[in-house]
Amino acid sequence: MKNIKILIGMTYLIVVSIFLFWFFSNFSIDEITNYKFIQSNRDYFINLKNKNLIFISLIFILLTLLWVFMLGFGSPVALLGGFIFGKWFGTFLVALGCTIGATLLYLFGNYFLKDFVKKKFSEKYKNLEKKFKKNEFNFFLI
Repeated sequence: MKNIKILIGMTYLIVVSIFLFWFFSNFSIDEITNYKFIQSNRDYFINLKNKNLIFISLIFILLTLLWVFMLGFGSPVALLGGFIFGKWFGTFLVALGCTIGATLLYLFGNYFLKDFVKKKFSEKYKNLEKKFKKNEFNFFLI
């Protein structure tokens, strides 16, 4: 079972690396962080939404889920969702997709990588663990 967990964890890291390589070879950082990239493709996105709102919404939630699962954050997706679907419906779709993606990422990390992280870092940061257990509420509050 331990070897299967390591294999699945390594597969995840390889898939994330391939996704990042593909994504950043097709888009630059300036395009991703620039609002003009979305604005220049505005008509295309609006036409997609107008043709089939339910299907495009489901596809958007799925892609948001995958984005968050692969990368762990949702900032560009939030911008795109608000631009395409409007502020209220876009907020709902982004929140739904990010929530599901973050939950799946947590479950994946907890199940497959928890033992590995404990093994690697438990001895090195044992004093921090004692401090956290001593003042759990204060650390949580902060």
